[in-house]
This record gives sequence, C-alpha cells and structure tokens, in this order.
Amino acid sequence: MNVDKRKVPASVFLLVAMGITIISLVLVCAVGAADVTFMDVCDLIRYKVGMSETVEKSTYYIVWDLRFPRALVAIFVGGGLAVAGAVMQSITKNVMADSYILGISSGALAFVSVGAFFLGQSITVGWKTSFLAFLGSLFAVFMVMTIGGVKGNIGSTRLVLTGQAISITLNAVSQYFIYTSVAGNKSSSIVTWMMGSLAGVRWENVWITVIGIALCVGVLMSFARAFDLMALGDDTATTLGVDVARIKRFSLVLVALITGFAVATSGIIGLVGFMIPHIVRVFVGSTHKRVLPAAFVIGGIFLMWMDVLARTILDPQEVPIGIFTALCGGPFFIWILRKNIKGEN
Repeated sequence: MNVDKRKVPASVFLLVAMGITIISLVLVCAVGAADVTFMDVCDLIRYKVGMSETVEKSTYYIVWDLRFPRALVAIFVGGGLAVAGAVMQSITKNVMADSYILGISSGALAFVSVGAFFLGQSITVGWKTSFLAFLGSLFAVFMVMTIGGVKGNIGSTRLVLTGQAISITLNAVSQYFIYTSVAGNKSSSIVTWMMGSLAGVRWENVWITVIGIALCVGVLMSFARAFDLMALGDDTATTLGVDVARIKRFSLVLVALITGFAVATSGIIGLVGFMIPHIVRVFVGSTHKRVLPAAFVIGGIFLMWMDVLARTILDPQEVPIGIFTALCGGPFFIWILRKNIKGEN
C-alpha cells in the first residue's frame, strides 16, 4: 500500500499558513514609500471594525484605498495560479506544467496587443483590457480543447503539444502587433503588462477577480478525489467510476477562467503555478485534498511579498512583479529538472 508521507499534518500546516497570511496582510500594508507604520495599520483595522471613531485621512487613503486591495488581489491571484498549476500538473501528468502551459497567457496577450493596436490605447487595468485578456484566455483553451481532443477524450501528451503550438502561434500574433505599434508609449505599456503588475488594482476592479477565482478554486477542490484517482492512470480512474474526459474538460475551463481573471487584473505573472505546488507537496504530501488548499494559501503569501519587493526595491519606481517571480522560478525549474533526471538514472 502506498502511504502518502508528509512532514507535518495538513491541518497544522494550513492553520500556520493562514496565520502567516493574516500577519503578512497587515505587514505588507505597512510597507512602502509613504510613511505608514504597523500601528497605523492596526489603528485603521480598529476603525473599520468599529473599535475606534477616528483615523488619519492619509492613512485611510494609503492603506485602505491603495495597499489593502492590492494585497487582497495578490492573495487570490497567487493562490488561484498555484491551484491552477497543481491541477494542470495532475491533468497533464507533467511536473513542469503550470497554469500557462495551454497558451492561456499567449491568448490573453494576443487579444490585448491586437486590441491596443486597433483601439489606439495604452495598456492599463480597466474593463477593456480585462475583457480582452479574459476573452483571449478562453479562446486559447477553446482552441486547445478543439484540436487536442481525441475521440471524446483528452490525451495528456497531445494536450501539452497542442498548447505549445497554440502558444507559439499566438505569440507570433502578439509580437507582430507590438512591433507595428507606432506610438512608443503603447508598445511600452504592452511590454510592462507582459511582465505583470498589481499597480493598477483598486477596489472597483477587485471583486470580480476575487469572487471569480474563489468560485473556480472551490469547484476544483471538489474534484480532489478524482484528481487522485487520475494520478493512477486514466484507465484505472475510469474503472473506479471517474468520468475522466468530463473532469479534464471542466477542469481546463476552470483553469482558463482562473488564469483569465488573474491575467486581466495583474498581467502575466509567470511560474507561480509551477513552483508553489511542488513546494507544498514537500510539506503536506501529494493528496489533492491537502495540496490544493495549501497551494492556494502559500501562493497568496508568496505573491503578496513578491509585490512588496516589486514596489520597494527601486522606490519610488515600481518594478514589474513578473521579474521577481521569474528570478525565483528559473532556478527552481532547473532544480526540479535535475531532480527528475537523477530519478530516471
């Protein structure tokens, strides 16, 4: 019998991680160019829960209107991408997979770059950019499912190869329209958006992302047992009563929705969905009932602090957050690759 070994109980790990999330949420709201202290953030919390009648207007604006919604979105975007990555690694049976493996980010970028070219606008976080990115994400997954499906089922290898082909094609479309953008600021804004940023997050564009990702993650977590059985092989899972084709298709749509919400709000933030599932498996094992919630919490913590680094390291200038996730993800990718090569020898 194969026992899922883990270093700490999943419930303990989650409780500790959730505590770290709450503490981090307060701390990141106190870090930045403006002179706001930890106690200022605590004063605002007391004001919001009715334990205090006054709060400094500057503190209210900086913390509540700027930093808190940004941190909240970081939690859900980071957590959503981590869960999506774990699901993609399960569906494709590929340890190198993440939420962008099906060309989802390429679809979002292609639609945004084409839209910016024809609409003559710079890329900002707004409903037009969000809608185009979301539509592009769904288009990419639709193409992958249409081309990659085999006799009503979805072969893992063909799925990955189809995703790569779609990604290459859509990247070519993006590069053409970025290159032919006459206005320099338009092209520059697209490039910045490609590297990811939470700078444009405000309360008006928070709730669609938060609620959308939360609902999709909740549904994916309900498939945890099916993912465990699919890890034994599609034929075995089918014998045990899992509708593999339906679970895969539905999961792909949910992954596309999560990634679409994330990309529409924050641009393309890579490698979160690749790294975090591997990290949490070290602590809680490989059972998806434990991996998925743990990945969500750790992904949120990770992206919150990456965002702090992005907005403080060259203060007052802000660096795209995707640069720092890539700096973490690149060496991690090499480590996983070397680990798997040694395991095969």
